[in-house]
Amino acid sequence: MESLTGLNAFVHAAELRSYVGAARVLGISSSAVAKSVARLEDDLGVRLFHRTTRSIGLTEEGAVFYEHCKRILDDFNDARAMISASRVRPKGRLRISVPHIVGHNLLMPLLPAFLQQFPEIELDIDFEDRVVDLIGEGIDVAVRSGELADTRLIGHRLGEQHFVVCGSNNYFERYSRPETPADLIRHVCIHFKYPSSGRLAPWSFRSPHTSLSLPESLIFSNTNAGLRAAIDGLGLAHLPVYIAEPAIKIGLIQPVLTKFMVPRGSLSLIWPSNRHLSPKVRTFVDFVITELRANPAIFEAKAV
Repeated sequence: MESLTGLNAFVHAAELRSYVGAARVLGISSSAVAKSVARLEDDLGVRLFHRTTRSIGLTEEGAVFYEHCKRILDDFNDARAMISASRVRPKGRLRISVPHIVGHNLLMPLLPAFLQQFPEIELDIDFEDRVVDLIGEGIDVAVRSGELADTRLIGHRLGEQHFVVCGSNNYFERYSRPETPADLIRHVCIHFKYPSSGRLAPWSFRSPHTSLSLPESLIFSNTNAGLRAAIDGLGLAHLPVYIAEPAIKIGLIQPVLTKFMVPRGSLSLIWPSNRHLSPKVRTFVDFVITELRANPAIFEAKAV
């Protein structure tokens, strides 16, 4: 077990290029990580890292050793997780990262049933619109939009994100309905601003309507505020279908331009690439997938 502890410290330090980062994830001191790596180097008779005052990087021998160590630890974690899963009820603290809009509108409604079914799992949920470093920040599972570029992560695609342009009856009594996206230049447009970057989210029109210069009449960094503004007749909002649908169903807003809309990206559950998930992560992933599949309209286009 002492050897496995040393290998674990080395692999985390290699992946994070930092003794401090590895120590944070492992819950030990950075000096303990450094000592474990030093013992490995003494045993092997080679240097595993190039060290500077700011970072570390693998030597040629270290890179070869890392690949073998990673496979060894994956096999060990597979075996341990399978044994644990067969005899232990899922429990422990589960750290989750989720974008604000998804967390508030898709995840929160699922939590009462999840916690009732798995009361021994403690949820620690960060609402973050930035791209979180799961390994560096000790996150167990996250919801992320777009393509998965980090090879240290694996995931399950939940579905495509569809959007809809909506306005209230009161608004349409004052303004004519747009027939094409180009008509929006004469309308009051409500935009979403990414809190992390300040960039305005593009509207999801098919070509050749992808580069329209729309009026920036109202800008919010909160999607629910944009929905509220549309309901109050302040303008036309570009909203995810699952945000707009409840208000559409009861007639508070109406969709327009639906035949011009295309999906924009997808949502996925992602986690660090241990080949066998811990029981608490597997339980959460399976639960969310099952619940969202039971409501397929979340990931379907809005048609009129």
